[in-house]
Amino acid sequence: MANAYSMDDLLEFLDHAGDRGLMPAATAQALVVATRNILGILTEDEKTDLSQLDLNAAIQRFANKRAKDFNPASIKEYGRRVRRAVELFLSWREDPANFTIKTRTTSAPRRKDREVEYSVPATREAPGEQIPGETAGTYRSAFPVRPGLVVTLVNVPNDLSSTEAERLANFIKMLAVK
Repeated sequence: MANAYSMDDLLEFLDHAGDRGLMPAATAQALVVATRNILGILTEDEKTDLSQLDLNAAIQRFANKRAKDFNPASIKEYGRRVRRAVELFLSWREDPANFTIKTRTTSAPRRKDREVEYSVPATREAPGEQIPGETAGTYRSAFPVRPGLVVTLVNVPNDLSSTEAERLANFIKMLAVK
C-alpha cells in the first residue's frame, strides 16, 4: 500500500484543492506545473515519499539538468512554488480537518497585509479515491478561461505528447464561437 506521501498524492491534493476552492484554481494549476517540472527529474523511488525528500537538492538537480530550458527567474519561481506545494501537502496530510490556506483576496484592491483563509469544505469522496469517469494513469487540470469561469480537463494522460497536445489545442480552437 502506498504511504500517501508520493508525488502522485501531491498532484491529487493540488487538483483537489483547486477543484474544491481551497485555493484559486489558477494557483493550484501553477503549483501543479512547477511540481511536474521539478519533481519530474526524480527517480521512481524518490517520488514515492516526498516527506523524506531533500527538496532543495531536488530543485538544484532540476536547475542543473534543465537550466538551458528555463530562464533563471523561472527556475527560482518554480522552486518557490514546489516548496509551497509540498509544504501545503504535508500540512494537509498532518491534519486534514483543520487545514487552511492563507492567500490574498482578489475582490478588493491588493494590499500586502490583506489575507483570506480558505477552509476545507466537506467532500463526498475520500482522499485518493478515484472519481467515476477518471482513468488510471491520468490527471485533471483546471484552466481559468475568464473571471468566474474555470474549465477542468479530465483524463489528461500522464505521458501526453506534444503532438497529442497540439491535436487537443486544435480541437478546442474548433469549439470557439467567434
